[in-house]
Amino acid sequence: MAQRYTANMPMVGITSFLKSPICEEFDRIDADVAVLGIPYDAGIGFRPGTRFGPREIRNYSARYSAWGGSNPQGYWDVNQKKRLLKGVRIVDAGDVDIVYYDIDINMRKIRESTRALLDRGAFPVLIGGDHSVTYPIVQAFDRRKRLDIVQIDAHMDWLDHLEGVRYSNASPLRRCKELPFVQEMVHLGIRDIRSREENIADAEKAGAKVFTREDVRALGAAEVVRRMPPLEDVYVTIDIDGLDPSQAPGTGSPTVDGLLYHEVRALLQGVAKKGRVVGFDVVEVNPMLDHHGQTCLLATTLIMEFLGAVFEARGQR
Repeated sequence: MAQRYTANMPMVGITSFLKSPICEEFDRIDADVAVLGIPYDAGIGFRPGTRFGPREIRNYSARYSAWGGSNPQGYWDVNQKKRLLKGVRIVDAGDVDIVYYDIDINMRKIRESTRALLDRGAFPVLIGGDHSVTYPIVQAFDRRKRLDIVQIDAHMDWLDHLEGVRYSNASPLRRCKELPFVQEMVHLGIRDIRSREENIADAEKAGAKVFTREDVRALGAAEVVRRMPPLEDVYVTIDIDGLDPSQAPGTGSPTVDGLLYHEVRALLQGVAKKGRVVGFDVVEVNPMLDHHGQTCLLATTLIMEFLGAVFEARGQR
């Protein structure tokens, strides 16, 4: 019998991330990378819809399926003139089984699912969902003595609470800094005019290093990375609204004059060399506000290129 889907066209077959093999039984995962969707947006305070982010990012990832999870040869980086992700095995681990608006249960499910991937030795790539999911993800790394965090975002996400709610998408980085094993924290691309003076001052008092969008423009990505504190095991959280809305319009809190894609790529490549990246998330992609999949396709490209940088850096250590 002839092999099915040998042409591997984007519109053929079941859509997983990069058409990677699907393994929703975490205790059976045997791969270098596990992609997990977190279709949760109960932490949104403005325009909901990021619960559909994982599904639509997967849909658009099929555009690159011939160079992704189904192809152990990886892809050719035309800028660096080298092959990346060669031999890296990727599986799609499905989605966290989110329930109706129960914050505690959903936070627990996100934390336990991430921990299960780590227990299998897989590098976790988490696709949100709103930014509140980052806190339970980071909690899953609590077996480490130290974890550093790098954030790309228009916003600090440092509010202590919103009318008593401590787990919205306005608070995850503050919650993370409260964890005893979280050490260095770097914020990149901050620019929103709604930023609160006291929150930035509080973050810096806690030891966080803040680089605004203007800092990145004035200094350049390489110099920003050089000025970061020494990083060891690093978790990276990427809010898509860190990018300019002309490039990533599909997000609930777009903010003018954001980072451009080539700047984000250079920052992430630098972070991959600066420390040992142990996982990352991409959050706040809202397909209901997107234009013809522009943001979802960008998110897919970003994930692939950052994975390429991470595993390239690991091979050089």
